[in-house]
Amino acid sequence: MGDYNRIHPVTVGSPPPTSAPPEQASRGKKPSHEQLQLPVTAPAPGAPAPLPPPPRRKRHSRCCRCVCCTLLAVVLLVVALAATAGILYLVFRPKIPNFRVDRLTVTRFDVNTTTMTVTDAFDVDVTATNPNKRIGIYYDGGEVTASFNGTQLCRGDFPTLYQGHRTTVQPRITLTGETRLDSAVVAQLAQQRQAGFVPLTVRARVPIRIKFGAIKLWKMTGKADCNLVVDNLQAGTQLRIRSNSCSFKLKI
Repeated sequence: MGDYNRIHPVTVGSPPPTSAPPEQASRGKKPSHEQLQLPVTAPAPGAPAPLPPPPRRKRHSRCCRCVCCTLLAVVLLVVALAATAGILYLVFRPKIPNFRVDRLTVTRFDVNTTTMTVTDAFDVDVTATNPNKRIGIYYDGGEVTASFNGTQLCRGDFPTLYQGHRTTVQPRITLTGETRLDSAVVAQLAQQRQAGFVPLTVRARVPIRIKFGAIKLWKMTGKADCNLVVDNLQAGTQLRIRSNSCSFKLKI
C-alpha cells in the first residue's frame, strides 16, 4: 500500500500553538545583574519628595571652632590691654611734656649768591619740662632741624638722656648744614633779613620711652614744633626771638 499523509484534526477557534514562555526558556540560567535590580517605585501623587542625605560638616565645624577661639583670644587681649592702660592712666595721670626754644645763636651764616648755597651753623638751647609726679622719660636720641619758609637749612642730633619726674632738662643742640637754594628763596631771605623779621621753624623728632614706676613702655615718637621769628641771622650773635610758639605731640 502506498504511504498516506497523516492529517491531525484541528478544532475550530482554538489558538495556534505558541513557543514556551521566556521564563520557562530561561529556566536554569543564572539571572543577570540588571535582572536583580529592584524596580524604582515612583512617589505617590501629592507625597513629599524624599530628602537628600545631610552633607558632612565635620571639617567645617572644626574651622568655625578655630576661628571662634582665635577671635575670643584677640578680644580678651584687647580688653586686658585697655584695662591695663585705664588703670595706669588713673594711677599716674600722665601729662604731655613741655618743650620750648630759649636761645638761638648763629655761629656761621654764609650765603653764596654765585652757587646759590647757604652754609650755616646754629646753637639751639632747648628746655624740656616733665610735669608728671610718677613718670620718667627716656630720650633715645633723635633729630632736630631748622628751616626757613619750608626749606631746611641745617640739622643736628638730640642727645640721649633720662628725665625724672617733675624735672627740667636744658640741652644745647648744635645744628649745621649746607643747602642749595633757588633764586626765590634767596630773595625772600635777603628781604626778611633786611626787615629784621626772619621766620624760622625748629623741629625735633625724638624717640622716647615712658617709665611708669618700674615699668617701661614701648618706644614712641615725640614731635616738637617751634615757630620762631628772629631779628637777624648775623653770624657770631645771639638772636633776639621776637615770637616763639611751640607744641609737643606724642605719637604712639
